[in-house]
Amino acid sequence: MADGSSLKNRLLAWIRGENSGLSFEGVALEVFAHQFSQNQPYRRYCDALGRTVENVTDWREIPALPTDAFKFPAHLPRSFDPSRVTRHFLTSGTTTDVRGRHEFEDLELYEASITEGWRQLGLPGISNPWFLSQIPDSNRESSLVHMFEVLERESEGNGQWMIDGSARIDSAGIGAGEPVQLFSTALALLRWMESADRQPLPEGSWVFETGGYKGLRETLAPDAFRERLGDFLSIPANRILNEYSMTELSSQFYRWPDEPAHRGPSWTRIRVIDPQSGKPAADGQPGYLEIVDLANLGSVAAIRTQDLAIATGDSEFVLLGRDPGALPRGCSRSSDDLLTKR
Repeated sequence: MADGSSLKNRLLAWIRGENSGLSFEGVALEVFAHQFSQNQPYRRYCDALGRTVENVTDWREIPALPTDAFKFPAHLPRSFDPSRVTRHFLTSGTTTDVRGRHEFEDLELYEASITEGWRQLGLPGISNPWFLSQIPDSNRESSLVHMFEVLERESEGNGQWMIDGSARIDSAGIGAGEPVQLFSTALALLRWMESADRQPLPEGSWVFETGGYKGLRETLAPDAFRERLGDFLSIPANRILNEYSMTELSSQFYRWPDEPAHRGPSWTRIRVIDPQSGKPAADGQPGYLEIVDLANLGSVAAIRTQDLAIATGDSEFVLLGRDPGALPRGCSRSSDDLLTKR
């Protein structure tokens, strides 16, 4: 088994398109072997399931760790020495929920996954981004805010940050000049729509939104949300890009409204698990979404979410929503808490 540094370098080259000779299957099994060896909480979990490097021979057999495992500080799923932690991100959680913590030795794979995934999936260029978000220095523990910071670099630092230290939204100038790329959570956009008059964007603008559509005071279905947002910003609803990811992952999945499913980059795979049998759901049938993200080298590559989905391809799924028995969480909730604080 290659050491972590060698494996990371090969993963980086593969993600950047510099080593096309690698296969997902081979790299996934290498990543599993590394994490099984170096990540003691994950190894105990695998042992309890009877899965080891000796009997896992296919990426579909790699055990997926539930996201709740990131909520136990004494047993974090970390595949490197804790003395080498340089950065961490926290899940948003709720006022009563324990927040999950994802630790990183460095952010090279994480940031490469953001930028190279964006390019691989053919998403638009970023030249005039506006972020309905806190500035990065005000929330270093948010993976979404850091993602926005990484995407801002793609515009050579031309971004505008719209939420100030007093949680006020400053949109002055957004409707003038060049087309805008507006990045936000769904709930932050909803709060803006509730508190302001229509804000037409220049022709050619588009929106990136993420997080759930279930507000604390109002609930909107995705189609109704996009229709309302398109009217508020005077843009076509098909110019609103939805992103799916979470703090426990390093990669992202995207869907335009006229596309049937969320799509992820080539270093990811998805599985949908039947809630009753615990086995892969039959074709076209719903179940719990599991994601294998090889950019998660420093923690755990296979993650069991609390979302329901239908698989439509190796890295594609139709998102049905959150398990109704799960607690609300995520970056969208965090933005709502910020904008409604007293």
